[in-house]
Amino acid sequence: MTPRRLVGATVVLAAACALAPAAGAQTTSRPPGASSGETGFLTRYRFHLDATRLGANDPRFVWDADFGGDLDFVDYGKGRISALVNFETILGDQYRSFDPNQGNYTLDLSASLRQDANEVALVFHHVSRHLSDRPKPFPIDWNMAGVRFMRRSTHGRLEVTIEGRALGTIRRSYVDYTAEVGGGGDLNAALSAHVTAIVHGDVYGILVEKTSTRKTQNGGSVEAGVRLRGAKGAVDLVVGYERRVDAGPFDFLTRRWFFGGFRLVSAS
Repeated sequence: MTPRRLVGATVVLAAACALAPAAGAQTTSRPPGASSGETGFLTRYRFHLDATRLGANDPRFVWDADFGGDLDFVDYGKGRISALVNFETILGDQYRSFDPNQGNYTLDLSASLRQDANEVALVFHHVSRHLSDRPKPFPIDWNMAGVRFMRRSTHGRLEVTIEGRALGTIRRSYVDYTAEVGGGGDLNAALSAHVTAIVHGDVYGILVEKTSTRKTQNGGSVEAGVRLRGAKGAVDLVVGYERRVDAGPFDFLTRRWFFGGFRLVSAS
């Protein structure tokens, strides 16, 4: 990529994220950040903006950009009520060099109970998929509800988070999903006051209705990189691999790609 195209890519991706009101779609339900340890109203807020280059060898999937955040509305000591909102845009190069073709919205609401390092939450999970510059006369979305288990622990300079979830579909349009089960984890190892090695992985299975012509759909991702901390936030530089279920909203196909990019995050 020439310097001119690299600058253009950065500008377009930043604009796409900044102008979003809130790939294939991110179908999985990500847990909120660690509790602040305080009780009260609006005790924690975390923001992220990221962009990755996809090695998909498909003109529809060239860039993936996300913009969103999560917060704790109320922390009542024994648990919390949290919300997560994310907007994802997928860019290809079918009609122009940077061609946004998907806009996917995710909303998670949860209420939890904590016991030591363990946290169990009731979760409502919504995904809505949209197109850019392309006709879509009918809705593509689904709502799920279920439970999530999380455990966070610290071992010296190593922070470990594990997560498991089981969600059932309560409403859907166009898709054949009936449930999702999955889990993942994060490993953060502090190398210095400003540099942390990070590893994240997630696997999931999406169960489909019995009348569907396909079987349970399996996906997941793994990424590794470094987090560079500043005074008010941090930037993650990551590389990874993803197997994404139903990457395109209409073709119902699993896509695989390597990726590399950055993620800007606020202080948790």
